[in-house]
Amino acid sequence: MPTVLYFHGGAYYGGSVAGAEMLCRALADFAGCQVISVDYPLAPEHPFPAAPLACYRVLNYLHEHADWYQTTPAGFVLAGDSAGGGLVLTTAYLDRVVFATNWVEKLVLNYPDVPGARIEDTSAGIEFKEFGEQMRAFFKSFSSDTLAWGSYFGTVGSIDYPLIAVINAPGIERLPEALVISVGNLR
Repeated sequence: MPTVLYFHGGAYYGGSVAGAEMLCRALADFAGCQVISVDYPLAPEHPFPAAPLACYRVLNYLHEHADWYQTTPAGFVLAGDSAGGGLVLTTAYLDRVVFATNWVEKLVLNYPDVPGARIEDTSAGIEFKEFGEQMRAFFKSFSSDTLAWGSYFGTVGSIDYPLIAVINAPGIERLPEALVISVGNLR
């Protein structure tokens, strides 16, 4: 059965598995897959890199216990909203670039928090096929969340650090296909 690992949002210091439960249940029902909602450690008690390393450990555990979960040991889908979307990118980067395990097949980013998105730099690998201006404003708004930055990244954080600003990291082209979901102003 296809397996989706879901990382909840909450600006790296809030949110919960309980808050994402209904969405995960709907995803499992309508997509015909099993969804594993990951309860990762939150800041400020657990600053960066605790959350992405915990998410990768879950991925590793599922790979090693694929028979028990009745899934394949590779081909996982990572999905998440807001900060969870940022963790999807970081976990996929750990999988594809840092550890070269290649267990992740697809990414689903639901209004992701993307630290370091330099939307004016088209060489960063971002191509906006539709709603270009709205998407640029969306990415720019999430790059300035000072509360998340201070509590999660703290003094470790630098926009030049690849595991923080995955969008600008070397090897980003090795990440799997991603679906980015966003919403604009509804009228």
